[in-house]
Amino acid sequence: MSNIIKTDHDGWDCVPQLKKAVRKMESLKYLTYEINHCVRQHDLPYIVEEMKQQLEEAIEQLDNIDATQEYETVEEVD
Repeated sequence: MSNIIKTDHDGWDCVPQLKKAVRKMESLKYLTYEINHCVRQHDLPYIVEEMKQQLEEAIEQLDNIDATQEYETVEEVD
């Protein structure tokens, strides 16, 4: 059964683990650019280990999210 959490945020700031996971994935942009644009600046073992580490940390954050919760944006009452 899902739990509805009322929030005045209309984005995903109410789920900090989600934002942290995305930051981990975004930290790999320089490597994805290197891979996608044929720019060889790092050696393969570094690329593989860095990608694995950042993705594992992102998965850890995602594992800490209760995905059964629902979020409802409410107007802030003064």
